[in-house]
Amino acid sequence: MSHVALLALEFGDANVVVTSLVLVFGMLVALCLIITLEGKMMDRAEKPAAPKPAAPKPAAPARKPAPAPAPAAPAVEAGIPAEVVAAIAAAVACTEGGGVIRAVRRAPAVGGSRRGRWGDAGVAANTTPFLA
Repeated sequence: MSHVALLALEFGDANVVVTSLVLVFGMLVALCLIITLEGKMMDRAEKPAAPKPAAPKPAAPARKPAPAPAPAAPAVEAGIPAEVVAAIAAAVACTEGGGVIRAVRRAPAVGGSRRGRWGDAGVAANTTPFLA
């Protein structure tokens, strides 16, 4: 038993531990405040300045809008069912906000990879931001 050394903390050791903990957490709070203030400054800088109200203009006579021309049917390659064309048109309308489809053609057959066309499209979509 005489060879066993017990770890004993003295007052000076406890003082160092408490001081270190207070300092670390104090700096963490300070960093949080700095980051929050920077975020508020950036939000304020991004907001456009409120435009000054201009003098009211006299009301122009109301015009009747011209009727919109009917969109032309897309040129469809032989062998593509009407349901596929409708699905493509719906997808384009959803993503492009009312885009116009002018033609629907089959993609040319290429050598391809072991991933297939959908896999290649996924790789292209996920790696394009890193190439620019």
